[in-house]
Amino acid sequence: MTGTSGTTAPVPGPTRSPSPGLYRAYHWTLAVFLVGGAIQIFLAGLGVFSSSGDDPGIDPHRFFALVLAGIAFVAVVLAAVARAGGRAIGLSVLLFLLVFLAQGFLAEWGRELSAWFGGLHALDGLIIIGLAGYLFGSSSERRSAVSRR
Repeated sequence: MTGTSGTTAPVPGPTRSPSPGLYRAYHWTLAVFLVGGAIQIFLAGLGVFSSSGDDPGIDPHRFFALVLAGIAFVAVVLAAVARAGGRAIGLSVLLFLLVFLAQGFLAEWGRELSAWFGGLHALDGLIIIGLAGYLFGSSSERRSAVSRR
């Protein structure tokens, strides 16, 4: 018998590095969210300036908010399964909460309680776009590092 000690090499544990394919999906989901944010701003303006019965009013803006919330939820899931990092996952959760909860409450309170809440609804929309832009930009930098591995 030549040199077998009866030991085996340790089985490598699960990798903590991001999955390139899933990370790419996360990155492009954020891009779709940003385009959706521009569409949402257009729909808000369309709703505010609708004056006749033939105009669509604010309903498309309200519906598209649900679409954006769905895209934000997908971004949270992809950030988690792609192992995008604690900051990216946490900020993606914040993005979802701002879109899904804060926007809905601020819009409702703006209609029912005070126009000031409506103003905060618009300001929150800008914060959401800025946060999504930050996540997209930082995922772009990290995506290039992930693809080099």
